[in-house]
Amino acid sequence: MKVFISVDIEGITGVVHGDMMTSDAREYDRGRRLMTGDANAAVEGAIRAGALHVLVADGHGPMRNLLVEELHEAAHVVVGTGDARDHCQLEGADSATFDAALFVGYHAMAKTAKAIHPHTIAGIAVHELRLNGRPHGETGLNAAILASLGIPTVLVTGDETTCAEARSFLGETIQTVAVKQARGRNAAICRPPAATRPEITAAAERALGSIGDVPRYEPGDQPGAPFRIEVDFLTMQQCERAVRTAGIERVGPVTIAVAPAAPWEQYRLLWAGLRSALYEPASWLA
Repeated sequence: MKVFISVDIEGITGVVHGDMMTSDAREYDRGRRLMTGDANAAVEGAIRAGALHVLVADGHGPMRNLLVEELHEAAHVVVGTGDARDHCQLEGADSATFDAALFVGYHAMAKTAKAIHPHTIAGIAVHELRLNGRPHGETGLNAAILASLGIPTVLVTGDETTCAEARSFLGETIQTVAVKQARGRNAAICRPPAATRPEITAAAERALGSIGDVPRYEPGDQPGAPFRIEVDFLTMQQCERAVRTAGIERVGPVTIAVAPAAPWEQYRLLWAGLRSALYEPASWLA
């Protein structure tokens, strides 16, 4: 069995404040260590379930947060900046024939109440992302893209709100582990790693032991068919920069659509468009 694990930071055990998520902030090293610990717990569950190959994709911000020297010995890890990746949080998911995916430390979509740092891919740019007309966050979007590769997502960990979001998209049979209860964007009732990590390990082992019980998330009319992916940006300037990317069409003042293609290619186009939107030109060009 081969397992793909995508890891973010906002839904990690004990991570609540922005200074634990940002590379130049004082608590960042603490956040990285906590992120690595939750990832290791999921890897351990995969190994107990019989996984022979586990690939962990670092999927937060600079995408080089996980401490390789503290990573589970059975794991391989995808690290590297977003500019060097074609497939963002899912980089490497096409590098082998994976039997299942686990999402660790995920967060709720943009505009969600009672969630830790809710956003969709890039909070400073994306107001809303829609897949076939329905607003999606990273959990639903990434699960749909992986499903197009034949990979079911069988576990999601994060705050309680994120776990509820996962079940609303992926169904009640998916395994979830709520590591904290958000009281606001920057406040939560947290449980310590000593409590959450054994749960993550057990849930991962359980999920991978019953892969067939969780259907792939396929929101389209036909499996593998192109999605209608639209993004509303926060500013017109971001939209104008995004449409400079081939395959990205402007369909409104702040809205783009991704050209029809295989979903894996659409995900690449989406990420390329968002990178363009985030690019801030030098002051003398602005």
